[in-house]
Amino acid sequence: MSPTGKFTLRLVIYGAFLLYLVGDLFVWHGFLAGRMDAYLKPLPGPPGDSSARIAEVYGEPVTANQISRRMTELKMLRQPPVLDMEGGIKLTHEPDIPGDLAPRARYDLIGSSLLRLKTSVNDLQLPNRNAEAARAVEQIRSRFDGDTEQYLKTLHGQKLTQEQFQKKIAARLKQTEQLYRATAQAAEASDEDLKTYYNLIRDQLTPPDLRKTRHIFLATLNREEAQVRQTAESVLAALLERLKAGESFSRLAREFSEDERSAPAGGELGWISPARAKETLGLALADVPDNRPVLLKSRWGWHLVEASPVKKGKMPSYEEALPALRDAARSLRKAQAVGLYMDGLFEEAHLRNRIKNKQGR
Repeated sequence: MSPTGKFTLRLVIYGAFLLYLVGDLFVWHGFLAGRMDAYLKPLPGPPGDSSARIAEVYGEPVTANQISRRMTELKMLRQPPVLDMEGGIKLTHEPDIPGDLAPRARYDLIGSSLLRLKTSVNDLQLPNRNAEAARAVEQIRSRFDGDTEQYLKTLHGQKLTQEQFQKKIAARLKQTEQLYRATAQAAEASDEDLKTYYNLIRDQLTPPDLRKTRHIFLATLNREEAQVRQTAESVLAALLERLKAGESFSRLAREFSEDERSAPAGGELGWISPARAKETLGLALADVPDNRPVLLKSRWGWHLVEASPVKKGKMPSYEEALPALRDAARSLRKAQAVGLYMDGLFEEAHLRNRIKNKQGR
């Protein structure tokens, strides 16, 4: 056969094959289309979870129940300290509760699925974590004080067997290893960067003034306030007399205080910031004379308060703050590296159309 004839024959064969692919996949839905559907078919959801599918990640479902549980978890989270070059360090212990947690919950769950799938792809390159997972399971089991029935009942409540629980922990450990390897190159902050951080945040590094405080508490909840105050004044008078006679404040606090947490410890509250006490309790701790009990009113009742002299907060020098600065900078850079890595997983999945949103929430 001439070269022209061979070329024509190949062209006909390739053209016929391409026509068959188009027809199989998009027209009559033949064998190849069936195989593709089987490969891309959505996976079953979590056992016992029949709630609506909110999204699918490479066919793996994210359900409404999972979203609800994650939103509950987010309500209990607290924001960590944040270090940045523009606003300095922001220290807060306020609950991290934006108006609508659903988008963040969805993002977290999709991210968890992407990381889990990425880890499974690299499974053979990651160390076996079964021994560590087994030790973790035993530590958790030991918290039940030998009550195996209650331990298994708790697992059953999470729809897990002990074997599944151990596998779940081992998988999480591998995911942590995957993240560690992917972000291991996060650079350490230079001395120049650390000095810049220090100059930005040093005013916020100064600890507040503190007073070592103890109290005897009488609650006004569901009581006549005037009567509680009269009782508190009587207790204060008795307290002053008995202190003169040599009795300790601790003994009297255990006898009179209604604060179930501090009374067994002799009314000890530890080192408290007067400004914080005023802000959160409405307690004028700054007005208390040194080492002399007085009566104060808070939002919850009357307090017989004794406080030490004020311990002034002192701004740490750069050298004193350096270990904490280095740890904060390392944590920030690590978090940034993790964020970039997860962004890459999301971008790859979106490009391949492997994240499918099923419904709004």
